[in-house]
Amino acid sequence: MLAGTDGAAAAGPSARSDLVAEEGRSAASGWFRWMGAAQSPCRPETFLVYSATQTGRRPAYLRTLDRLFGARRAGLGRILLSRAPVLFLMIEDAFISYIVICLLRAAVGRRTAGLLLRPMPLVASSRLHYRIKRTLLHWLKRLEAVQTLTILPFTVLPAAAFVARDWIYDIELWDLTDEERAAVECLRQERRPGDRLVLTSLGRQSARKGFDLFTESYGRCAGLRDRFRFIACGKVVPALADRATAFRGAGGVVVDRVISDAELLGAYAASDLVWCLYPPVGDHATGVLGRAAQLGIPVFVREGSLAHRLCAVENIPHVAATAEGVALRLAGPLPPHDAMRGRRMARDFTLQSETRLRAALGLAARTVAAEA
Repeated sequence: MLAGTDGAAAAGPSARSDLVAEEGRSAASGWFRWMGAAQSPCRPETFLVYSATQTGRRPAYLRTLDRLFGARRAGLGRILLSRAPVLFLMIEDAFISYIVICLLRAAVGRRTAGLLLRPMPLVASSRLHYRIKRTLLHWLKRLEAVQTLTILPFTVLPAAAFVARDWIYDIELWDLTDEERAAVECLRQERRPGDRLVLTSLGRQSARKGFDLFTESYGRCAGLRDRFRFIACGKVVPALADRATAFRGAGGVVVDRVISDAELLGAYAASDLVWCLYPPVGDHATGVLGRAAQLGIPVFVREGSLAHRLCAVENIPHVAATAEGVALRLAGPLPPHDAMRGRRMARDFTLQSETRLRAALGLAARTVAAEA
């Protein structure tokens, strides 16, 4: 997996050019969006996946489900008519479709499951449309053929049990392959640490990801700049362009473009700590945290957030702080990088999640250990 020229400049000597990014898959159009793309003859599918869009974390989810289960993406027409189990990749993307498809398929005894990727507003908000959605999902729990799952354990968000039958771990907590882990560890071994630690903010740089706090903290605290090098890897939203400029002026590094999956792995390899200190509006995002956890890299989370609770419950190496206490907390010691611990954790998450997902879809349990 490769880090490009400016990605390498950001990540420093730990980024190399001999890793090749995986090619993206072309999107189906017209009739194929309705009925679904043609299936690969390589191996039989175990279930169909419906995803309304192909943005954000969804392509990574689809690749993992394809690799581990032989699952295939399909359009609404095909999943309605298919006898195979169906998984809605993100219920929030197509809520009405999920309700209707679940009811129609349940009427003929066909299994349908769906993932809630952002359960917090759904279970906690007092707004009318969220209350209606809560009621509908709670009512669907009466149907044995319908299995709504969250991507957070009920021990982290107990209220989710009102709308969901079960849970799995966020797929980005257990989706890395052995080859990807080996590539990251190879880069880390070749890394030449400088006199400062590296704290990275990964993915789209927006207020939801705490980019404003990330840049402000670095700019206003000389002690923080003496100890850390802050690197932001990902496209900066236009509204925060001025903050990015000021951040660069203070010595921070911004790679202001869309970063490939391979480049992101290179950035993880260069990191001593990964920024996951998001405001409440971004508290649903656990993908960046998940990849860091799999690689044994500690994460920096907002005190009291869902991410903080997940780290505490699952013993994920982390540092927690309030927005006001960023500089003070970063002046203290950090948890060490522990690749073996990350690998064991990902293996456990894989086994639990695959078992729960197979049960939800009515598939036979595996008789061999899942890959880490």
